[in-house]
Amino acid sequence: MSDNNSKTEKKAGKNKKTVFFVNLLIFLVALVALIFVLKHYFHIGDKNFTNDAQVEAYINPINTRVSAYIKEIRFEENQRVKKGDTLVILDDSEIKAKVLQAEAAYLNALAGEKTAKSTINTVANNTSIIEANIAGAKSNLENSERDLNRFAALLKDEAVTQQQYDGIKTKYDAAKAQYNALLGQRKSVDYSLREMDGRIEMSQAGIKQAEAALDLAKLNLSYTVITAPYDGFMGRRKVNEGQLLNPSQQVASIVTNDKKWVIANFRETQMEDITVGKELTIEVDALGGKAFKGKVSSISAATGSKLSTIPVDNSTGNFVKVQQRIPVRIDFTEDNSEEDLNSLRVGMNVNIIVE
Repeated sequence: MSDNNSKTEKKAGKNKKTVFFVNLLIFLVALVALIFVLKHYFHIGDKNFTNDAQVEAYINPINTRVSAYIKEIRFEENQRVKKGDTLVILDDSEIKAKVLQAEAAYLNALAGEKTAKSTINTVANNTSIIEANIAGAKSNLENSERDLNRFAALLKDEAVTQQQYDGIKTKYDAAKAQYNALLGQRKSVDYSLREMDGRIEMSQAGIKQAEAALDLAKLNLSYTVITAPYDGFMGRRKVNEGQLLNPSQQVASIVTNDKKWVIANFRETQMEDITVGKELTIEVDALGGKAFKGKVSSISAATGSKLSTIPVDNSTGNFVKVQQRIPVRIDFTEDNSEEDLNSLRVGMNVNIIVE
């Protein structure tokens, strides 16, 4: 009986050891499988890989520059457009009226300048006449003065009567008064000329102001036709026909198609091997992992957190060191076909493999 118990105990011990080794083997296999999955699928600890990367391109808003109602919309969302294609036509009736008003103001300013110049010419002609009259009056005054002096001497010698002398004196006084009156007219004309010169300057300033207003009105009229600024694809439409637009209101957005790149955010520990000119492989998730060739064109001078709208404040410190990421721009090389590049869409997630 004791022998049977001993054999049973030995057999149970062997079974326990077998179970232990089997469990250990299973644990090791599971651990190896877990490490394999983490390394090859999640890339834990892989310095030559990052999946924090997206395809980028320039996306610009298309805004209106005048206030007007939408008359016609000539594009659809996601439509491919060429530079200069008409996108939106605004009602221009009110702006055309402003152009006519500006043209009238401009013509009125030109007429004002013409009138001022005509007045100056008239005054200048009068000045010439006055100058001629002054010369004649001066000559007449000098002759009268000589006669007066001669008759004064004759009167002293009693060769002429007092009445004759008084007649010559009256002629002299009249000649002197006429001469002084003409001098006064010349001063008045000179003042008028200076005043008219000032009016001419004001008229010329008014012409420039009216011309600028006319140019602005014509420019605003041109803004009633909104065109594509460059080749690309239209984004989401944000307006409808008949809607009143305000200046700077967004109509839609446009995505460039001729230039795409990738922004990859590498961890600090990965930056040792990242340099400008470094060739990389870009795998696109949406295209079944299709590989593209890329090259590092620039490296950000600051981390992503520092460039964010609200940078993280770390003045109080962290219990766990937060690993920062550095944005890196990667341009597609000429090895990629144009057809493949056209299949990319802005915002697509990609994987970056450092070669």
